[in-house]
Amino acid sequence: MVKERGQPTDAETRLRKQIVRLKELREKDKAELEQLRADVEGLVRVVNQLFLKKRKLLGLLSAPDPNVRALPFPYVPPQPG
Repeated sequence: MVKERGQPTDAETRLRKQIVRLKELREKDKAELEQLRADVEGLVRVVNQLFLKKRKLLGLLSAPDPNVRALPFPYVPPQPG
């Protein structure tokens, strides 16, 4: 069509601009998805570290150690006086 007339129609021009915008959005979405995947990997590592720390602390609490004692939950500190 363009070759026959020498100029693109308004509809063709609008569609080409829309294609460019959609390609830009796709690239932006691709970058955002990559970042989200990296964030998930980091969060999984943190959750695993916290789980291991919790398990270690629970092990300390269950061991007969006079220096460690469990506080009632919820803990209410004694009132002065």
